Amino acid sequence: MSEERTFLERAPEYTFALAALVAPPLAVLVPLGMAVYLPIFGGLCAILFWRGGDFGLLPIAPLILVAALCGWGAISLLWAMEIQSGALAIVRLAALSIAGSLSFALAGTIRLERFRFIVPAFTLGIFVAAVVLIIEVETGNGLSQLIFHIKAGPGQFLSSTQKSLLGRGGTVLALLIWPFIVLAWRARSHWAIGGIGIAMVALLLSDSLAGRLALAFGGAMFLLVRISPRIWLRVLKAAVVVCVLILPGVISRAPQPPETFDSMPWLPLSAHHRLLIWHFAADRIAEHRMLGWGMDASRSIPGGDETVNLIDYYPVTHGTRRVINGNLMPLHPHNAILQCWLELGLGGALILAAFLWTMVGNVEKSAARDPLSAAGIAGCIVAALVVSAVSYGAWQSWWVSTLWVVATFCRLTISEPLPSSGEPSI
Repeated sequence: MSEERTFLERAPEYTFALAALVAPPLAVLVPLGMAVYLPIFGGLCAILFWRGGDFGLLPIAPLILVAALCGWGAISLLWAMEIQSGALAIVRLAALSIAGSLSFALAGTIRLERFRFIVPAFTLGIFVAAVVLIIEVETGNGLSQLIFHIKAGPGQFLSSTQKSLLGRGGTVLALLIWPFIVLAWRARSHWAIGGIGIAMVALLLSDSLAGRLALAFGGAMFLLVRISPRIWLRVLKAAVVVCVLILPGVISRAPQPPETFDSMPWLPLSAHHRLLIWHFAADRIAEHRMLGWGMDASRSIPGGDETVNLIDYYPVTHGTRRVINGNLMPLHPHNAILQCWLELGLGGALILAAFLWTMVGNVEKSAARDPLSAAGIAGCIVAALVVSAVSYGAWQSWWVSTLWVVATFCRLTISEPLPSSGEPSI
C-alpha cells in the first residue's frame, strides 16, 4: 500500500518528466501535434490535480480574461461572416485554455527538490529537438524532403526554393529554451547547460527567422531583467499595452512594397509580403474599428483573396529578380495583435492588452523573491510576442496549445525552492 501511495505522490513529477521529454521533439517534427499533446497532458494533470490540488494555484485572472475574450468573440458572431468557424475557434480556445490552466496549476505543486526526473528528461528532449534541427540544416532540408516524400507519395519532393518544414519547430524551441535555461541553472547540471548551447546553435543555424528574432529579443529581455528586474518589468508591462493599442495606426503609416524594395532591401522577401498583409489588415481595421469583423473573419475578409504580384527590379538586388506572389490576406494577418483588432475590434484589443498587462504584472510581483525565474519568464514572454507578431494565426489550435505548454514549464521555474538551497548568479 505504501508503494502505491509513494507512486501517487510522485505522479505529478513523472507526468511532467514525460511531458518535458516529449514536447521539444514533438514540436520540431510534428508541431501540429501540440494540439493533441495539450489535451492529453491537461487531462492527466486534471486527474492528478483533482486528487489533491489547490484550486488557488489556477491562473484565475488570465482565465477570466480568456473567458472575456471568448464571450466577446461569441457576441461578435452576431455580425461575423464566418459564424461556424468563429464558433469553433471560440470552443477550441476555451477548451485548450481549460486544459492548459490545469497543467499550469499542477506545475505549482511540484517543489524544486523533486525535479530530479524532470530536468534530465527536459534536457534529453531539448537535445533531440536541437540535433534534429541541426541535421535538417546540414543536410539541406533533408528531413523535410523525407517528410514531404512520405506524405506526398513516390516521386514527390520539395522544390529547392521551399523553406524547411521544421520551421515551426524552431519557433517553439525558441520559447521552450527560456524555462529550460532556468531549470538547467537551478539543477547545476553540466548536461543541461550543454543542452542550452546546442539549442542556441540549432536556432542560429535554422532558417526560421522568427525563431532567431525570438532568441535575440528574448535574450535581451532576459539580461535586462536580470540586471534590473523592477525597472525593466515595468517597462515591458507598459510597452506591451502601448504596442497593442497603437499598432494598427503605426502599420498604416509604415512603408510597403514596392517602396520597401528600395528603402529596405535587406529585408527578406517574406517580410516585404508581411508588410503588404499588415497594411491590408490595418485598412480593414479602420473600417470596423470598434466592433471588428467578427471572430475568425480574417479568412473571409473582403478583398483578402486578391492576388498580389510585385516584382523587385531594383539594382540593390544585384540583378536578382524577386517576386511577391500571394494573397493580401492568406487566412490570417500573421500578427496576433492585428488579428485581434481585425476580428474583435477595440473590445478585443483592450482584453488582449489587459491579459498581457496581467501576465507581466504577475512576473513583476515574483521578481523580488525569484529574480532568475522572472528574467526567464520575461524573456519567454518577449520571445512569444515576437513570434506572434510575425507568424501564425492567433487562434490556431497548435499555437494556442504551444503557448499554454510553454507557460506551464515557466510555472515550474517559480516553484518554491528549498530553504537551504542557494542560487548561483548569472
